[in-house]
Amino acid sequence: MQFKTVVPAVVALSLSGCGYFGGDEKQQLEQAWLAKDEQLQQVIEQIRSQGIEAVAKGADAGSVAACVAGKLEMDPLGELVNVEGALVESAKVAELMSELEGLMEQDFSLENMSSLLQKGADAAAYAKQIIADQGIEKGLAHIEQMATASEEFASQDLGAHFQQLLSECQQK
Repeated sequence: MQFKTVVPAVVALSLSGCGYFGGDEKQQLEQAWLAKDEQLQQVIEQIRSQGIEAVAKGADAGSVAACVAGKLEMDPLGELVNVEGALVESAKVAELMSELEGLMEQDFSLENMSSLLQKGADAAAYAKQIIADQGIEKGLAHIEQMATASEEFASQDLGAHFQQLLSECQQK
């Protein structure tokens, strides 16, 4: 059982680490979106380097950083913001959660590896982040919790969800 989940996760992590999964276009789109608001860009960079909790604890009350970190802490998908390109991710939340669950539960075989690489490139980036933070078994349980908790906005794009959430914190 352990082998069935570890091998595809390790292969996906290895390939995404080598740059096999090209997320450059999403990263560029995300950078262009963030460039519109320097404070927001700095907060997202802080969150990605230090973590949501650390930014929330260190942010001044009423600041953009406190608002963003607070909203992401409360959001069931908030930790996915750590993946570069998440702010412009066009995948529907429900579809992405389903892909993540499938990726984490995938039986390893050479026949399905090609399909996994084609379908799961985006999901692999999110799975990599979750596995790095929580390990495989806890990560799978966490994905299931995220899927349940995010049902209210399941038909929304992940990027649109994050953009809406973050726009509430922008200084006007």
